[in-house]
Order: sequence, then C-alpha cells, then structure tokens
Amino acid sequence: MSLINDMLRNLEAKRPDDLVKQNLQREVRSLPAAQARRGGFRLFLLLGLPTLGVVAAVLHAKGELLPLLGLSVEPVAAVVVPTPPAPVVSPATPVPAVDPAVDVQPALISDNLRLAQDLAALPSPVPPVLAVPDPLPAAVPAKVEAEAVKPVPVQPSGPVKIEKSPVLATPRDRADAEYRRAEQAQAAGRSGEALEALKAALKHDPGYVQVRQALLRQLLDSRKLEEAIVVLQDGLELQPAQTGWAMSLARLQLEQGDLAAADRTLARSQAYAENSADYAGFQGHLKSRQNAHRQAAAHYQRATRLAPNEGRWWLGLGLALEADGRPAEAKEALRRALASATLSSELTAVAEQHLR
Repeated sequence: MSLINDMLRNLEAKRPDDLVKQNLQREVRSLPAAQARRGGFRLFLLLGLPTLGVVAAVLHAKGELLPLLGLSVEPVAAVVVPTPPAPVVSPATPVPAVDPAVDVQPALISDNLRLAQDLAALPSPVPPVLAVPDPLPAAVPAKVEAEAVKPVPVQPSGPVKIEKSPVLATPRDRADAEYRRAEQAQAAGRSGEALEALKAALKHDPGYVQVRQALLRQLLDSRKLEEAIVVLQDGLELQPAQTGWAMSLARLQLEQGDLAAADRTLARSQAYAENSADYAGFQGHLKSRQNAHRQAAAHYQRATRLAPNEGRWWLGLGLALEADGRPAEAKEALRRALASATLSSELTAVAEQHLR
C-alpha cells in the first residue's frame, strides 16, 4: 500500500507542470471543496488505474505482486491419480479467504483469469473409472459343494499288501459251502453240527432240493416229525410239483391221524402225479379210510391202468367195489389181485377170505 501511495503522490506532484506545458492552466477553475474531491477521484480513475495496471503487470511478471498482496502461490505439480476400484470423491480444494479490505483491481482480476487459464491448460488427471462389482457367484447345491470339498484319499507310499478273501456271489454258493460243511460234520459223527449246517444252507437257498432232501433225512432219522412236516410244507409251497414230498407229508399226517390233512396234501399236487400209480393207489387208500368208497374205487382204477401187474391196486379196487355194493366187480378185481402173484402172504389171505 505504501508503494501505491508514493506513486499517487508523485503523480500529484507532476500534474501542475504537465498542465502548464500543455497550456491548460487557463482551463482550471476553482471548484467547491466537495467537487474538488470528486474531480480528484475522477482524475485518479483516468490516470491512476492504467498506471496501476502497468505496475501490477510488471510486478506479476517478476513474481512480486502476490507477496505484496499477502498471497502466496505454490507451484502446481502434476499428480497422477491411479484408477481407483470404486469412485472416490476427492475433497474440495480449500479456497483461500480473501481479505475484504484489499481492493482487487481490474488488472489483478485479468491476471488471475490468465493464471486460471494457464492452470486449465495443464493436463487433467485421469477421470475415475466407476468400478463395476463382480456378479455374485451362482448358488452351488449343498451336495455338489460337499463333493467339491471331499478329501482325496491319500495313497499310501510303499508296497501295498492285498489280502484276498473268497467272495460268495450267490445264495447258491453260500448254500453249497454250508452243505459241504454238513457233509464233513456228518462224516465225523457230529450229527448236531451237520443238522445246523443244513438248516443254514436252506436259509441261503430255500429252493435247493438236494439240501432239503438231506435235511429231511436227518430230521426223520432223529424222529423230529414236527420239524420234518414244517420243512415239507415249506418245500411244497415253493415247489408243488415235488410229488415225493407230497406223499411223504401225507404219510406223516396219516401217522398222526390227520386223514383230512393228508388227503388235502395229495389233492394239491395231484395234477403233477397223473402218471404215478403209487400216488393214485395212496389216494385210494386215504379215501377208503375216510369211507369214501366210490372215490377210492376211482383212484384204484387209475392205479391199475398205470400198473396192471401190481396186485395191491387190484386188491384195493376189489375191497372198494365190495364196500360200494358192487360184488360182481369186486370178485373180478380180487381174482386179478391173486393172479398177479405179487401179494404178500397176509394180503393173499385177505383176498381169499373176501372171495368165499
């Protein structure tokens, strides 16, 4: 401010000489005090402001203007801003407060504009790139994830010892193993162990006919008739065509006095025994025991057709016909029975007695 005031005083001191040189003295008139002050201000505007502008431009070129005004300018360094992963809002650059007492002149304003233009010409930092979030990974099913993290078994190092054990692939294989064990036990005289081995073999393969036959022999030899009946009934449920099992079961039932059960057993498998004379003769015997003489005669007739030289079936037919009230047919059947010469002494005596 002192420099500006000195410049103004110098201008005021030089002004009368200039007016004289220009022969303008006569144009000067005395004005009232207020107007004189107003004219001085106008003269300042006309002459002082351009001069101040020139001085300010010189001082600004030398870098001395802003320090005189109490301002400081720091050199601007180019800052390379790396691309952030997400938009970053930089804080606003603080603007230095301007003292209201400082009268900023138009030249200073133009210099500031030029400074601003120079700063604008500097390369601007790379604009921030908005970071695009990665898409969420697709949901992985719990089962697939569990399989993904399933630990991989560690292979043992060194030689691996492989133990071989026999694998019984089928029930028949397991039944065969138990059957061989039963034979070995039976050969060694361990009948109890042999019986248990046969039962185990039959559990593995209930349709194993040979094993069931062996088990039946063991049970009948041991007189375990109830167990034998169960084994025969189970076998006939699986294989009703086994007519030998049906006859064995019927004999056991007849021995226990259950004639009706024995007759039902034979009737169930009769379709598979149409060509068996023994089967038909046994059915005739059961019907005679039940006093069904006509049905008994029908079964005996079938037996005699299948085995015409067997005297027992002719004897049974003669007795059934006699009980049914057909004596002539009965005597003819009895004579055929004696003519076969296959009857035992006891049966021969029975036939001769009924012929008298």
